[in-house]
Amino acid sequence: MSAMRWIGGVHAVEETLRGKPQDVREVWIEHEAKHPALGGIIKWAKSSGVKVQYMSRKELDRAVAGGRHQGIAVKIVGEAAEVAEGFSAYLAALSDEEKKGLVLVALDEIQDPHNLGAIARSAVNLGASGLIVPERRSSPISAVAIQSSAGAIQKTKIFRVVNLAQALERAKKAGFWIYGADGKGTSCWTAVLNTPLILVIGSEGYGIRQLVRTLCDELVSIPQSAGGVESLNASCAAAVLLYEIARQKAASLPT
Repeated sequence: MSAMRWIGGVHAVEETLRGKPQDVREVWIEHEAKHPALGGIIKWAKSSGVKVQYMSRKELDRAVAGGRHQGIAVKIVGEAAEVAEGFSAYLAALSDEEKKGLVLVALDEIQDPHNLGAIARSAVNLGASGLIVPERRSSPISAVAIQSSAGAIQKTKIFRVVNLAQALERAKKAGFWIYGADGKGTSCWTAVLNTPLILVIGSEGYGIRQLVRTLCDELVSIPQSAGGVESLNASCAAAVLLYEIARQKAASLPT
């Protein structure tokens, strides 16, 4: 089903225009906005036949439902579904060469759209190729998630799966290693993170579910100082572990 939604924020708007140009219907800009990127956005919109309107801050606030917009918002109309393609079909189409160094992130019932967006942003910036998200008890790809990702979520594959455990089993058969983020796991500083891999991030309150946990080849943790709090939140943990995966991949490349 097609849905209309507003996305605010300079970077989110820029990435939406780049990643989903076919869905863009209208750009609103606050009268007094002065961000240096606005000129390029206006030029792109006009050359593509997208309507540009100058509005008051109050009207922009209303459009993005009180969210942060930095004086610019874009209206998009597209499919509410988040799936780029079926996960099973994606696995089947991967060649051995394409699997080399491949990283995906599985979110086990992440329900906060801010966390979803932040994880997507880290995934895109640190070389992961897509997210795997269960259909139930998970945040949708909402305007809040898109803004939290600074638009990065528009640039990556999102696989909605009915059953995450079954999806991980299929990935293992396709040659993927599965690593789960867990505070009691092996330190990521000493773990060898083989690729292709899927990094599993558990829910904000309960972590990785038991069935999903049993499918992990290894649980990995993030070393913390003695004076730290109990644990990092889901999006911070994902960023740190994705960085370590990227670091190990870079270190394994021939010099």
